[in-house]
Amino acid sequence: MLPDSSIAIFFANDLKVRNNDVDYLFRQSNSLLYLTGLYEEPNAALILSKFPMPFQNTATTELMFVQPRNALMETWTGRRLGAEGAMQKLGLNAAMIIDSLRPYLFQTLLKTYRANIKRVFLSYPAKDYADSDGDIARLVKTIDEELRKDKSLIIQNASPLLGQLRQIKHPIEIEMIQKATDATVAAHLEAIKSCEPNMYEYELAAVAEYVFKKKGCEYTAYPSIVGAGENSVILHYNTTRKKMFEGELVLMDMGGEYHGYATDVTRTIPVNGKFSPEQKLIYDLVLAAQDSAIAQCKPGNSFRAPHQKAVEVIAEGLLKLGLIQDKADYRRYFMHGTSHSVGLDVHDPNMAVLQAGQVFTVEPGIYIPEGSPCERKWWNIGVRLEDMVLITENGAKILSAALPRKTEEIEALMKEKGIGNISIK
Repeated sequence: MLPDSSIAIFFANDLKVRNNDVDYLFRQSNSLLYLTGLYEEPNAALILSKFPMPFQNTATTELMFVQPRNALMETWTGRRLGAEGAMQKLGLNAAMIIDSLRPYLFQTLLKTYRANIKRVFLSYPAKDYADSDGDIARLVKTIDEELRKDKSLIIQNASPLLGQLRQIKHPIEIEMIQKATDATVAAHLEAIKSCEPNMYEYELAAVAEYVFKKKGCEYTAYPSIVGAGENSVILHYNTTRKKMFEGELVLMDMGGEYHGYATDVTRTIPVNGKFSPEQKLIYDLVLAAQDSAIAQCKPGNSFRAPHQKAVEVIAEGLLKLGLIQDKADYRRYFMHGTSHSVGLDVHDPNMAVLQAGQVFTVEPGIYIPEGSPCERKWWNIGVRLEDMVLITENGAKILSAALPRKTEEIEALMKEKGIGNISIK
C-alpha cells in the first residue's frame, strides 16, 4: 500500500504513570502489535521500506528497533527480547536496539539513500503522546521535528493505511476474537447465575473479570459497565458501586481482551431473576430489533443497514406501547448507533459496505430514565443486547451465540448458582 520511494515508521506506546512510582499495566500500540506481534515491551519502533535498506552485510525492507538486554532491569521488570530475540521470536528479518533508530534514520537512510525517499509515513503512538514525557514520546517528537526540516520530504500519517488493512480480519485475528468472545460468554454466564438482590454492581463485574483471566484474557477490553436500576439507562456507566435491589434490571456490558483482540458483549437481566411485565415488553422489543438488524448483516449491504432496521423496529414498538407519539421521537430512548467494528480496538475502523471478514457488534437498546414523559412504570428501565457478528460469504455468524438472549432462557439460567454466590469471610 505504500507508494514507491517511501518509508513508514511505527512506534510502540510508552509506559504510563498511574501514581508516584506505579505504572499502569502496559498495552502495546495497535500498529506495532498488528505488524510485528511485539506484545509486552515498550520502547520499540519499526521501519518498513519500499526499497532494500542496509542491515549488517545484507539488505531488508523491515527493520525493528527494540530495548537492549539489561540484566539489572530484567531483574526488576522482566526479561527483554533484545535484537536477537526479536528476530528469533517474532520472525523479523532485522532488528537493532532502539538507541540506533535516530542515527540509522538520519545518518544512513536519509543521508546515503535520500534519493530513494520522497515520502515518510509516520504512525504515532497513543493520542496523548504529544503531552507525554515518556521515552517514545520524546523520540517521536524529535524525529517528527527533524524530518519536517527537510521541506522536500512529504510527511504523511500511516494510520489510515493500517485502518484499511484492519477492516477485514485475517483468519488468525478471527481466532483471537473468538477466544476473547468465548471467555466473555463464560464470564457473562457466571455473572447471570451469580446475580441476586442486595449484591453490588462491582461484585458482578468482579465475577466476569475473574473469568476473563481464568480463560486467558490479559485485560478487559474496556472498563466493565454494570449498571442497575437508574444506572441501567446510562450508556457508559462504569462506577459500579451501587447496591442492586429487588425489581431492578442490571445491564452488563463486559468484554475481555485476548492477545490484544477485543470483544464486546452486553446482556440485561432482572436482579431478582424474574422480568416484570414492563421490563419484558421492553426487552422483547430490543431483542426483536437485534434479530432484525442481524438479518441485515450480509456482504454488500451498507454498514448502516442493521442500524436502520433496528431503528424501524424500535420506533414502531415504542409507538405501539405509547411511549412516543411519533416514530421520529425514538431518539429519546434509543440514542446511539447499532454497530461498530471490533478488533485490536473495541471500536475498530469501520467500513461503508459490509464485506466477508468484518467483525462488528449489533447492539440496539432502549433507555427510559426517571422523569421521562411516559407512565412511571417505565422509568429506569434500561435494556441493551449486544452480540459479536462475523460477516461471512453466506451472511452473519454470531460469535457470541452461546450466550442466551431470550427472557425465558435468562430466567431459567438465573435459577442456577454461579461462582459469585460463594460467601467470602
